[in-house]
Amino acid sequence: MKSSQYRVFVCTKQRSSRDTEGCCHNMGALDIYQTFVAEIAQRQLGDQVQVYRSGCLDHCAAGAVAMVYQPQRGDFSWLPAKLRLKLQKMLFPNRHLYGHLTCGDIPLIVDSHFINGQPLQRCQIFTTTK
Repeated sequence: MKSSQYRVFVCTKQRSSRDTEGCCHNMGALDIYQTFVAEIAQRQLGDQVQVYRSGCLDHCAAGAVAMVYQPQRGDFSWLPAKLRLKLQKMLFPNRHLYGHLTCGDIPLIVDSHFINGQPLQRCQIFTTTK
């Protein structure tokens, strides 16, 4: 499997609308995911950026949330998804969490982060780097 330069995980966790913790799904996460996919395809960046739906990224109050990281180590595709995500959090420290996202933020993230190599500060909620 060819590794892309960036991987994007968009939280699409769904909870009851009455849940006090909130959830990204109720904040438009599916639209965010689809906008990422469309923007990457439109700009022909599919060989550089992979976009996935994910479960909870543990920042529910900041929904909709997406995590961007640059894979730099071995592929863990053979592991169960939950364990794989936990290992990636520990082993891939160069990750950026974007929160309170709208569909209008996605082209800005693509320009700034994927094309120019600079994370979009305005939408960032958490960053870990080496």
